[in-house]
Amino acid sequence: MSRSPVFQFDSPREAIQFSRRLPDFKDALVRSAEATSRHARLQNVTSHITGSDVYVRFDYTCGGAAGQNMVTIATQNACNWLRNTSFASELNIRNFLIEGNMSPDKKPSWGAVVAPRGVEVVSWAVLSDAACQQVLGCTTERLYKTHRLLQEGGIRNGQFGCNVNTANVVAAIFIATGQDVAGVAEGAWAHFICDYDYTSKSLKISLYMPSLPIGTVGGGTGYATQQEALQIMNCAGPDSKSRLGGIIAAFAIALEISTLAAGASDTFSESHQRLARKNKI
Repeated sequence: MSRSPVFQFDSPREAIQFSRRLPDFKDALVRSAEATSRHARLQNVTSHITGSDVYVRFDYTCGGAAGQNMVTIATQNACNWLRNTSFASELNIRNFLIEGNMSPDKKPSWGAVVAPRGVEVVSWAVLSDAACQQVLGCTTERLYKTHRLLQEGGIRNGQFGCNVNTANVVAAIFIATGQDVAGVAEGAWAHFICDYDYTSKSLKISLYMPSLPIGTVGGGTGYATQQEALQIMNCAGPDSKSRLGGIIAAFAIALEISTLAAGASDTFSESHQRLARKNKI
């Protein structure tokens, strides 16, 4: 989990000087940040200069918690030390903001793909042509070509990421397990890939999800119903965050395949009419 405060200076020269000196304070920043929590562990401190401002990204591990609030408190304490240290007069910091919008909290951004924020996970599957026809009602080749059509359309439309509807699964499991639902904005980014083997007619499928901001302790995970959902999936407790991420990715790839097959077999509209409307056909 990350937080990215911004420090303001009178000129780019001072911003550059601050950025160059920042690595010298890494140990002190670690001590200050980690003093606020038993679980937050500061891993990296990275600076980015924009004009006379320096955005500093603090990256943490947070144990079993998602950690959004945890890292906010830890980063505030670290930055308070930086602003009050005996070197503060030399640093010439003019202003400070705890979040400068460079950690993509609750919003889609390329930063959440380049530098994962939360649990990074990949799921994959191999479909035989026989199973595809029996269960999904289409051939693997048809499924593959349908995916290519959606992929090309997404590129033409400037789609952020490449998937069919991973947000459905992410939103549903986030609500059921007490996650911060606003995190769907960053967590639903996914890269869905199909690779067709023309010899065996099998279809290799993978789904990469770089930033699932999830936890299995703390926050909404402690509510009775949400705790029950976590227990059903054997994801309750501090050591289950990666397992929960894997389950989300597994359900997401299953929905990707199912929805893609509905389009490939021309039953997408029919299924909505038959299953989701009061006046069923």
